Amino acid sequence: MNLPARSMAAPALASASSAPGVPADLLHGLAVRPPRMGWDGLRYQGDALADARLDAARAMAGVVSVVRQGHFLGVVAMAPVHAQQAAVALAPVWRGMDAGARSDADAGAGAGAGAGDLRPDAQAGDAFVWHAPGADAPAGVRAIAWCLDGHASLWLPACAPEVQALIVGEIAALLQLPVQAVRLFLIDGPVPHALALMDAAADAALLSRAVGRPVGVPCRMAAETRALVLHPLQEQPAAPGAALRPVDGSGDGAPQPPAASFGFSSPLPWAVRPSCARLLGQSGAARAAALPGVRGAGTVQAGPHASGLAQAGVDDFNAAQVFASESLWHERALEQGHDPLDWRLRHLPEGPARDLATRVAQSAPWRGEAQHADGRLHGRGFATACVQSLDPEGRDCTVWSAWVAEVAVHPRTGEIEVTRVVAGHDSQHLQAVQGASVHAQTVEQDAHWLAGARRLLGAPPAFDDWRSPAGAAATDAPAAGGALMASAPGDGPLIRHGQLGLDGVATLPAAAAIANAIRHATGVRLREVPFQTEPLRRALAGEEGPDVPRTRSPLRRGLGWLAAGAAGVAGLAAMAWPMKPALPLTDGPDASLYSPQAIERGRLVAAAGDCVVCHTAPGGAPNAGGLGLETPFGTIYSTNITPDTETGIGRWSYAAFERAMRQGIHQDGRQLYPAFPYTAFAKLSDGDLQALYGYLMSRPAVQARAPETQLAFPYSLRPAMAGWNLLFHDATPFQADPVRSADWNRGAYLVQGAGHCTACHSPRNALGAEKGGIHYLGGGEAEGWSAPALNRLADGPRPWSRESLYQYLRTGFSARHGVAAGPMAPVIHGLAELPDADVRAMATYLMELPGQAPQAAPAQVPAPAPAADATVATASTASTASTAVPMPAPARTLDRHADGERIYQNACAVCHEAGSGPTLFGAKPQLGLNTNLHAATPDNLVQVILHGIQEPADGALGYMPGFRDSLNDRQIADLLGYLRARFAPEEKAWPQETETVRRLRATAHAGAP
Repeated sequence: MNLPARSMAAPALASASSAPGVPADLLHGLAVRPPRMGWDGLRYQGDALADARLDAARAMAGVVSVVRQGHFLGVVAMAPVHAQQAAVALAPVWRGMDAGARSDADAGAGAGAGAGDLRPDAQAGDAFVWHAPGADAPAGVRAIAWCLDGHASLWLPACAPEVQALIVGEIAALLQLPVQAVRLFLIDGPVPHALALMDAAADAALLSRAVGRPVGVPCRMAAETRALVLHPLQEQPAAPGAALRPVDGSGDGAPQPPAASFGFSSPLPWAVRPSCARLLGQSGAARAAALPGVRGAGTVQAGPHASGLAQAGVDDFNAAQVFASESLWHERALEQGHDPLDWRLRHLPEGPARDLATRVAQSAPWRGEAQHADGRLHGRGFATACVQSLDPEGRDCTVWSAWVAEVAVHPRTGEIEVTRVVAGHDSQHLQAVQGASVHAQTVEQDAHWLAGARRLLGAPPAFDDWRSPAGAAATDAPAAGGALMASAPGDGPLIRHGQLGLDGVATLPAAAAIANAIRHATGVRLREVPFQTEPLRRALAGEEGPDVPRTRSPLRRGLGWLAAGAAGVAGLAAMAWPMKPALPLTDGPDASLYSPQAIERGRLVAAAGDCVVCHTAPGGAPNAGGLGLETPFGTIYSTNITPDTETGIGRWSYAAFERAMRQGIHQDGRQLYPAFPYTAFAKLSDGDLQALYGYLMSRPAVQARAPETQLAFPYSLRPAMAGWNLLFHDATPFQADPVRSADWNRGAYLVQGAGHCTACHSPRNALGAEKGGIHYLGGGEAEGWSAPALNRLADGPRPWSRESLYQYLRTGFSARHGVAAGPMAPVIHGLAELPDADVRAMATYLMELPGQAPQAAPAQVPAPAPAADATVATASTASTASTAVPMPAPARTLDRHADGERIYQNACAVCHEAGSGPTLFGAKPQLGLNTNLHAATPDNLVQVILHGIQEPADGALGYMPGFRDSLNDRQIADLLGYLRARFAPEEKAWPQETETVRRLRATAHAGAP
């Protein structure tokens, strides 16, 4: 099979060891994207920039420049938070695409970023559909560019040579420089998707050229079209000399039919798209930077219509073509009455390709005849692939891979299981490493490959899947973790060759092998990847064999319900029984038995749950306990959860740990108070609890005895908590909602479980239990702060969007709502440890809670397009966008708050007046957009004025001094009245402001921010 190969020569690169360090005077950039973007292979097809508040953004503190070129809009600032704040202040207005210029596919599916995935009809004709997997840029990854005097320098993570060549060529095309004028330096860090890295590098280059200084831009991946549709064309004869002879040694000498080479057409441009910066900045002529060449008779024809920006790269196109081609090989063999495996082997070219495929096939003898007794349908499929690639020294090489996959299909449900994988891989460039002839080694039942194969089945990731934001595998990961091994003849040592993911060359045949196995088992051809069980179930409906289990009789069903009811009653009785037995102490687990992956998973669970926040006293060792938690029933002290054997949990068994987390029962049998949120931790999966246990037991042991909790009668009666649990506690682990998306379920799991958001954001009844139903996440209190409602974020005068909520959870700052303070600041610290996908999943869940109003689409205001060659913006433009700061209150209203205004001008204006003065401490929040000023009570605003922000959620946000010792209650009340009247004039004045200040000042405890 001949596939597209890289056509651009690799650039001359500086080695990672000799690369200069990241520039010390680095600026931070951010580009603003249109709601809809598309590309037809030649030019930009998307929303046009009509207007933006350029001068307003340029006047903001910390902003170095605003850049507008064509439809490209970006900012350069001193810190990321300044760039984010300025990007919001730009309030761009986009002109919608001309309806006549949009393709039918676009009109029907809303192509482009932000419009969702284009999902063509997979059942139309003989089309094959490949949905490229989504790519989430790891947190903290950025591209850096420095463009000066006709040269450009790039600092990027150490990506593959093909990606390096692609990015260097793209930057040269964007800046209209020769490739030799672009220098590339490789730095350490996780590597994001190639297109995310290319977009970030191009944004950085365009912004750096405008300011003449080094600029870093974070990598991010917008929602893009990911569906690749291939339509088979008429078969073409192979090139001359392609006639093959049988491999079985038959001596008739008759040549076999020539190998068929299948051609395909696609509505997507068959090339890697240009960067978003070039599409927007040079929209009239945006050809691909690197159009993969097509070798041999294999052809791909692209349709002329505009499409969304394909996130897929060359590997995805190769995978789609292999899937379609190898599926057709299987079908052609069946049509002609041949065994598909034997037929495919006969038509492979002699040499490494046929040798590898034969070896893989011989390593996977068919055992399906003995498997049908279990009622499942079993099948085996074969597929192979070839691709031109680069070796580590930049030379072309041919890489072959072959797969045999076995599947089992449940005929009633259509559920597909990959039961066995045998795969092989061969490449010429291993010879340079080995120094001898190298033969591929087949790998059977490799855990990594099995997991990758199962991802093709369309099953969403489990709700308790964790991904480290660092993206780095443990150094002592087992060999089965995806490493391919090659060996020379004889007893020479094995040589590891890279870590290949699902889109690597070795796994290209995976989808076709599984599809062919499903066809073998069921007679049904699935043409869309990932494979979905519902179409298969429908195709198999009415074909149940005699071995399918029958429905149980009514008597058996009744007995089953009776048994289940009895078990439920027994469980409730056990929960309500006040006296619980102590579980025996142990010598403690051997932490070395936990793999690095399990420890990392436990670390992320602990970060999501903010364990260290509540279990660390001021000035104390992490997790050593002793923090006093104020409750309406008295002060409860957190316990030592380090593995100390005397004062911690070092001798707790896992059974004791799990009981405490799920049921709120101490190892010695005492009932725990629900200030420890076991009501939420019970939602954690078994895997997460086990990983958390291993992580805590791997931490340093600290001997520290926490103060004893002593509540007044009757709250001191711990056995009474058994009745409380019976009334208010559900220990059932989280169950995913099958009708919801994987992101929604992941977000629900984090919010309801480890994140225990309801502990602060849900109201409580008289007995301290969280209210559910319509009160779920309806707002609560925490440490004297008001925790706002999360169940109607899209409503109200200052509605949240999914993106603004994500930015707030990720950075602790939203330009439209304010800065995280008080108890929320440490929550942001914990969320910063989580991968980006988890934070987005939480935002997805919270924005889609019942009762949330649908978000209105941004207004598209028709206006003349700006000049295409505009450079750095210097002129002011007007805008009536809804994100503008509210108009000030009338003067006669503010006259009543003259004292408050004087205090504001002396103590607050230097940091909070937009466009005036320097940024002294970090961000410059716009008070007119601050959520606290529009809240029903002034509690949070009073807390911030009294205590300031001494430990911000992000260091770049800066701190705010407290005025507890410099302003009295009357002065703070005057300030509150002025702020409310000026920045939230549409809201009613807060009553009894002085009383609120007096109450919160009196209840403030030591150590509060």
